[in-house]
Amino acid sequence: MAEIRSRFVRVLIVDDSPTDRVIFRRHLTRGAHREYHVNEAGTAAEATALLANELPDCVLVDFHLPEMDGLQFVRQIVRDHGNHTFGIVMLTSAAEISVAVKALQNGAHDYLEKNGADGFALRRAVENAMEKAAIQRQLETQRRALADKNAQLEEHVTKLEQEAAERQRVEDALRSSETQLRLVTDHASVLLAQVDREHRYKFVNGAYAERYGREVKDIVGLHVSEIVGEKAYLAALPELTAAFLGQRVEFEKELPYEELGPRWIHVVYKAEHDLTGQVVSVVAVLTDLTERKRAEQELKEARDQALAASGAKDEFLARLSHELRTPLNPVLLLASEAADNPHLPDEVRADFHTIRKNVDLEARLIDDLLDVTRISRGKLSLELRRVDLHDVVRDAFTSVKGEADKKRLRLQLSLDGESPYVLGDAVRLQQIFWNLLNNAVKFTPDGGRIVVATQIKEAWVTVEVQDDGIGLSKEELTSVFDAFAQGEHSWPNGSHQFGGLGLGLAISRMLVEMHSGEISASSPGRDAGAIFRVRIPLQSENNISTTAAPSSRPAVSTDSICPPLHILIVEDHEPTRSALTALMKRRGHRIISVSSVEEARQAAARHSFDLMISDIGLPDGSGYDLMEELHARYGIRAIALTGYGMEQDISRSTSVGFLAHLTKPVRIQELEAAISRYAIPPPK
Repeated sequence: MAEIRSRFVRVLIVDDSPTDRVIFRRHLTRGAHREYHVNEAGTAAEATALLANELPDCVLVDFHLPEMDGLQFVRQIVRDHGNHTFGIVMLTSAAEISVAVKALQNGAHDYLEKNGADGFALRRAVENAMEKAAIQRQLETQRRALADKNAQLEEHVTKLEQEAAERQRVEDALRSSETQLRLVTDHASVLLAQVDREHRYKFVNGAYAERYGREVKDIVGLHVSEIVGEKAYLAALPELTAAFLGQRVEFEKELPYEELGPRWIHVVYKAEHDLTGQVVSVVAVLTDLTERKRAEQELKEARDQALAASGAKDEFLARLSHELRTPLNPVLLLASEAADNPHLPDEVRADFHTIRKNVDLEARLIDDLLDVTRISRGKLSLELRRVDLHDVVRDAFTSVKGEADKKRLRLQLSLDGESPYVLGDAVRLQQIFWNLLNNAVKFTPDGGRIVVATQIKEAWVTVEVQDDGIGLSKEELTSVFDAFAQGEHSWPNGSHQFGGLGLGLAISRMLVEMHSGEISASSPGRDAGAIFRVRIPLQSENNISTTAAPSSRPAVSTDSICPPLHILIVEDHEPTRSALTALMKRRGHRIISVSSVEEARQAAARHSFDLMISDIGLPDGSGYDLMEELHARYGIRAIALTGYGMEQDISRSTSVGFLAHLTKPVRIQELEAAISRYAIPPPK
């Protein structure tokens, strides 16, 4: 015993349940007076490998293992390492007492009912097993020494002496078995008790007595209520009564103990019969589950809190999107019309073009904030199709040409081969390369040079964007793809001259990874330019799959001409409602505009409309409910125009019958295209 307590304890846990292994590790290492070094194995094979490398002081073996049961594994390790080389504890359920006995017979030193075992019980089982193994080793050593000394004498003993020795060995074995059985009973980690028909204790083990701060001899003969208290006794009385009728009873219940307070207990009652078959006593096996129940409750509360926080975050993002987008909508509607109005002077149209451009930029910043959140939480869908990546690169290249021309930048496009097809979302792919090219234009000084080149090699296509702009330091390269990282913007006293939120490259990295690709950045240093590379796997014609996702922005047609329609506008934001009404009337449509669900109901009851344009968030209801109601009553067709632009908003719009979901702010051309596409013109 002194040898065991002079150093730390090495324990190997063999259990295929990661959760149980974590709980046992926590029990061993928390609150212990000794230092425990714990190794874990999920299978018998893993445990065998660990034992071959280092022998522990004790092994905890779960009975239920994937390749073999715990009894087989106990026999295997005893065969491989010998009897009593280390302590062995069999982990069982309360219903597997017979398994525990077999384990002891096959070389285990103790057993533990795992469901609800607390740290004290677990450490006690480990200490018992180690102590018993040490005792057995000492006995074996002494036995071997004695055998060596008597080897010469045994050659001369008579047959009678041999028979006497054999009888002695049998008696020793019987006494050893009895002693071991007493040790198991007295040192078992579960609580064991036996009560007679008057519900008085006939037997309790050491753990049961210790639980109540008593000695075994002080409990035997007392009534159960005198130990557990009247309330706990009455709470368990129905099950105890059933056990005395001969039934095997198993239950979990929170019992109001007088001394211990409320405790969750797992109980198994087993009736014992005399030779006539009459029940004379009941054996109770009890396990305290309070700690596990508390852990389960804490886990449930944490999960509920996480779900609530996630829901609150979704709700906040939806409201943030709505509140940021809505004020921009009338500005973009009016500016987009005026910028394309040939009747206005060029300088006025240029002013409106500037307004439109900056509103578009503001909308893109909002989209970036939402995109980085949706992607990081796995809530962004891709519309995967077989896409010519060169077409995507050309479109992105063209989209930044105007800004590049203003800075007199030299743009060069070099495409390798023809039509490298990938499986991707064309819109999101263009977003990736627009972000890279837009950054190159932004950070390259006037008169600089930007080169976009592709390379097709083996099963990959690589797109490289190189500029001779301000470049990146070593420190910036380590965080260039992190959200909100802005390089020079984040320096102390930085000029913040380039603006932006630092989300473009973070979103690009996420989108590239969603396309099973890779993105990287390199730079010789400050003022030496930068190179960004995107690698995406090629897609063969024989392996094409598509996953469609609803689009919030239908393509804008430049020749969308629609005959005059009777349109109901439902919009509670007065500037947007006024702008929409004026713009629609200017295009020859007959308009009735309202600001609430109730006003929309009244208008629909009095008039027949060709189309409804409705907001979603209304003061007295939602556009979803309004759409379902008016479509059911009047068959009305409608387009959603709203500041709510999350995937779930778009999906719900489709489910209630909206033909299109336009997210604010929108250009007038985009709205005209949607009207032309979905509206049914009135009969002539």
